[in-house]
Amino acid sequence: IELMNLTKQWYQRRVRGLDTRKTPPRDVKISPPRVAGSRCRDTASPSGSPSLERKDSLRRRNGGGSLGAAVWDRLQSPLPMEPAPEGHIVPAEEKTGHERISCVSMVKGHTHSVQSVSVHGKIMVTGSSDRTIRVWDLSDGKEAQRATFPDPVKKVVYKTEESMVYALTNQCLKAWDIRTDPKTCRSTTLAEFPSALLYPPGSNFIYFSTGISVRSWNVSQWTAGGVLHGHSGHVMCLEHVQLENKKYIITGSRDHFCKIYDATDGIVSSRVPTATLNPPHFDGIESIVCVNEHLYSGSRDTTIKQWHLPTKKERGSQRPAHKDRVQALTYVPTLNALASASRNGTLKLWNEENFGAAKSDQTKSLIVEINAHPGSSIQDVTFHDNNIYTASGDATVKIWAIK
Repeated sequence: IELMNLTKQWYQRRVRGLDTRKTPPRDVKISPPRVAGSRCRDTASPSGSPSLERKDSLRRRNGGGSLGAAVWDRLQSPLPMEPAPEGHIVPAEEKTGHERISCVSMVKGHTHSVQSVSVHGKIMVTGSSDRTIRVWDLSDGKEAQRATFPDPVKKVVYKTEESMVYALTNQCLKAWDIRTDPKTCRSTTLAEFPSALLYPPGSNFIYFSTGISVRSWNVSQWTAGGVLHGHSGHVMCLEHVQLENKKYIITGSRDHFCKIYDATDGIVSSRVPTATLNPPHFDGIESIVCVNEHLYSGSRDTTIKQWHLPTKKERGSQRPAHKDRVQALTYVPTLNALASASRNGTLKLWNEENFGAAKSDQTKSLIVEINAHPGSSIQDVTFHDNNIYTASGDATVKIWAIK
């Protein structure tokens, strides 16, 4: 039976011109019959597998390598992405909000989660998992510029005096002058798990986390600086503060701790923390922000802690602050309030003076609670010009006006 099937296949291939042999093959190795329930498998190629000629051509294309190597190279290559349509800033579809804050506009155009937002003047910059950085003109509500990269964008920082966008992707730190072609941007490859990005005002150094350490980078010379050590978990957030004529970098990590480093000289060497804030959170820290002499830390344990930096002591906390992990924090100076955003899409404003109120008396510290992005997480939040900007997993950015 096997000989008959093989002869039939030879005849069909002979008619199509795929086999040049003039006689059908006779040297057929008859495989033993399979026993019902046996675990033995046929060595013949399954139906639909490439022909021998196809396999040989793939090997030649791969420089003589195996067929598996050719398949692996194809899987490793970047996925082709269709260009997304131009984005726009449109009026809010629904009147969502509160008597103190309301949604006035929505940024549409990204095709995947918006991970970061940075606003200065009339320019807003967003970074997304759709592998793009987009520059928006807030005066006319249109997308002004776009840069596309091979991997998702995690963080963006826009410096208006330099017209520069600094971005952190899954693999690189990038610097892009938005007045030039995105293909000319400077880049440096990172080692592992970049998460946080910080560019303090007036500094020549930019700071970014890679795994459990933080590195400084001289942006004017585009050279490596120092390294901050001391954490046992991935560093997820960074903040800067100046106390008594000294500059400090503060880190928040998934090891539940916040640590303080002396950065007066810009960090050009390897160093360890000068202080560790205790007691720690019960889970990883996702966001931190400094307000005057206070530091606020938001955690995956749903709590927000208030720390007094001169004494390195905990002053108060909201436990729980949200029903899900706290993912982003920012300060709203017009209300003297702390804005917190959660993975469940809620946005809250807290009175900074009464923040340490007990849960039973939370109404004294809570100003506003809004379901800002129903069904989606809020990835980032920032404040500028009496507006709050929330970047979400629903691929939009909402602009909230404070009344």
